[in-house]
Amino acid sequence: MDNIFASAALIVQAAATAARNYDFSSGTGRIPLARQRRSVSEIYNCLGSVYFRRAYRMSFESFWCLHLLLLPHIETCLRQFSNYEKKGGRFGGNYVLPPIRNGEISTSVRLACAIRYFAGGSAYDIAVMFGTSYSVVLSCVWIVVSAVNMCPALYISYPDSVEEQRKIAAEFEKAGTPGINNCAGAIDGILIWILKPTVSDCRGRIIDISMKYGGATSDCLAFEASDLHRRLENGLMKKDGENDRFVLFGDNAYLNTSYMATPFPNVAGNEDMKSKDNYNFYHSQLRIRVECAFGMLVQKWGILRMAMPRNLSIKKIIAMVNALAKLHNFCIDEHDIPERALAGDMNNIVNHDQGYVEMSSCGDESYDVPMDLMDAGHHFNDVPRFIRRQNSIKDGLLPRMVIHDFIANGHWERPVFKN
Repeated sequence: MDNIFASAALIVQAAATAARNYDFSSGTGRIPLARQRRSVSEIYNCLGSVYFRRAYRMSFESFWCLHLLLLPHIETCLRQFSNYEKKGGRFGGNYVLPPIRNGEISTSVRLACAIRYFAGGSAYDIAVMFGTSYSVVLSCVWIVVSAVNMCPALYISYPDSVEEQRKIAAEFEKAGTPGINNCAGAIDGILIWILKPTVSDCRGRIIDISMKYGGATSDCLAFEASDLHRRLENGLMKKDGENDRFVLFGDNAYLNTSYMATPFPNVAGNEDMKSKDNYNFYHSQLRIRVECAFGMLVQKWGILRMAMPRNLSIKKIIAMVNALAKLHNFCIDEHDIPERALAGDMNNIVNHDQGYVEMSSCGDESYDVPMDLMDAGHHFNDVPRFIRRQNSIKDGLLPRMVIHDFIANGHWERPVFKN
């Protein structure tokens, strides 16, 4: 009889414990786990400055500058993502939100969870590190993606002012041996789930990006459908005084035009075309910068090298890649952010490089795809000759020949490497 009473007491005790742990607010019947929240500062104290930078792709100081920049947008996205509807209470009263069992998750922790996930960290490991659930980590990812894409200071659009284009061209001029002074960007496409024509500066910053077509699309077609192409056709590239008009450098997937300098095809090893081969060499010396930018982007954000969940929509993938490109630019610029933060000039941080992030209607990309290239094929050589000719006879002498003559007159030749 005593054993029966003892067993009954244990059953009652277990039932009481289960009732205390029952999640009545959600109605799911799940028992919430007791977790110990950890702050970003605690993680930093464990890792140290070197390993924190490796894990989060930026310094501790830059992380807090990014948090300050995104804070209002993260809070806005939290309210939008929350399913809780505030009821009752009164203005000026003592109303507070219902308690959270393990404590509130701070906005800095949410940002750190997302950045570590972007860098290639496992959501399970991140959840253990910060004392959150697996689902919270994934929700933090999309909250931060939305916050980054909402932030005007991180907006990506090719600058339309001659001063900003001059800065880009000056960096390329220093990077090349002959000193070509009118290269104001390098353009190429990269396959990350979808094809996206991208323009970068000499430091690897992405200064324009467009994602409209799938991976089977040629760079030429994707470019012709971008907002950047429309702006270039309308005179985006400026002329700096008596110097030649600024141009972009692209490979032979693009058309040689008044705003795009491309290599000469089929000139390698041809002695009669030696000057054009020399041009191609020094052209690639600058164009390779966009390839370096792609390498930096993919190396920095390990999620781009991993298989994303199959249930992600194209819209979500585009939003994430856009956010990663903006964070990529932030990381490149971060070297001068901590000093400005210590100086208390946070207004400059919020308005950092406004020439590159100026808001305009061009970000909508709501125009139609050009019909003359819609069925032109996947390669440059498949584009009908008359279309290429229409694009190549504008404005008389094209920049490619001007730069070619500059290199030829300066007697710059392709270096010969001997074994």
